Amino acid sequence: MKNKKILSVIIASAIVILCAICVAEIHDDKKQVNIGNNVVIENSNNELELNEVENSIIDDNVIEENPSTTEIPQINENDEQTVEVQETESEKFEEQGEIAYNGSDKTPSISVGEYAGLTYYSQIDSRWKNHLYTSTGNYSQTIGTSGCGPTSAAMIVSSIKGVITPETMADLYVQYGYRSANNGTYWSAFKWTADVFNIEYNQYYNLDSAIAKLKENNYVICGCGQGLFTYGGHFIVLVGIDGDTLKIYDPYLYAGKFDTSTRRGKATVNGNTVYVTIDNFKKFANADVFFCFKNNRTSIKENPTVITNIENTQSNVSPTNYQVKIIAKSGLNIRAGASTSYKRTGGYTRNTIVTIYAESNGWGKTNSGWISLQYTTKISKSTTKKAISSSKNIKYTTGKYKVNATILNVRSGPSTKYSSRKYYQLSYNARQQNKLIGNYYANGYKKGVICTVTKINGNWGLTPSGWICLSYCSKI
Repeated sequence: MKNKKILSVIIASAIVILCAICVAEIHDDKKQVNIGNNVVIENSNNELELNEVENSIIDDNVIEENPSTTEIPQINENDEQTVEVQETESEKFEEQGEIAYNGSDKTPSISVGEYAGLTYYSQIDSRWKNHLYTSTGNYSQTIGTSGCGPTSAAMIVSSIKGVITPETMADLYVQYGYRSANNGTYWSAFKWTADVFNIEYNQYYNLDSAIAKLKENNYVICGCGQGLFTYGGHFIVLVGIDGDTLKIYDPYLYAGKFDTSTRRGKATVNGNTVYVTIDNFKKFANADVFFCFKNNRTSIKENPTVITNIENTQSNVSPTNYQVKIIAKSGLNIRAGASTSYKRTGGYTRNTIVTIYAESNGWGKTNSGWISLQYTTKISKSTTKKAISSSKNIKYTTGKYKVNATILNVRSGPSTKYSSRKYYQLSYNARQQNKLIGNYYANGYKKGVICTVTKINGNWGLTPSGWICLSYCSKI
């Protein structure tokens, strides 16, 4: 009996030693690596695979703090106009994205955190807005300025599979070739995202098809051109529909975004959600592509996040008030935003003097839009004061005047302290004259417009559209 007990101990010890050797060999063959904030396992063939624990079935009853953005900044439309334009129209751009898709490893295994329910992320969230999102080493390209694509995709994956942050998604897009040099995110990034995270996917080019998918429990990334949601190009996420109203997560949402003159009355905001009727979306969103992701979960958690508006948010735009002269020989383009990627909205001829009200990264904002300050020269205060003093010595009278400035502001009162009129606030006669001269939508009187002055206040005259500075006019 004693010999049998000794033999049993020896056999048991041998089995333990053998198991330890096997485990050691397994661990020697694999190592833990990080992608963004996520942990994966890399084997000896340099292939990524999910950690067995991370890939386990998630119990929907486990309560995880929702990682949604909780703070909405109080910036303004000037900041929005400095965001990098996301390409939404170029066929060549789409083809370049397909090249990236066909040339990449489409099936890396990437772990996600636990499912925490419907998730809203802002690209200007302080947690990652300054995180680089660039394929060229350009330090001005961050998630805050360029990352609506990976931010939208992170919302999709977090809301269907499990938590992944915008910075992790941005790093993956750069790593696998879906970050373009200067036009944001390739469309094919979303198809790749569906592949990697095993999500049923469809792509459409009309809103009705996207709405049908939305009603079938899909979340939809939508590419928009200049319109209700953007001055250039932008991705947003449609997360639901209630009757004829779409529920939208806008990754570049800020307090007051839909209170500007061109957006007012077309959308409402409650917390982190923008509500737009289908009719208004069709008319004003300028949406042209829809990427649909199926949510197969039987139990979906709502987003419980309480939103706070953050006052005194640091702006990327510096307020200014000075004048420059246009020195470009062939004139200077006016654009909708602070880069050449934005659409041209007009132009100034050489030697035109304009006032700069804001600056950002070498661009200045006038009353008509943004211009490159590289092609201007700053006018000294002494020169400006001399010109104003000289004009005050002239005695103006009522009558007809012809505008000499390229575009002359029309204001609500007789000084520059009063707000300037937009094109739709001008009289019908003024709009028609602007149209004949060449720019119906000018925010002021174009050069050559003739108007009747009925009241004088110093060097200011009251016209049917408002007050103008007569120093820039000739009486006829």
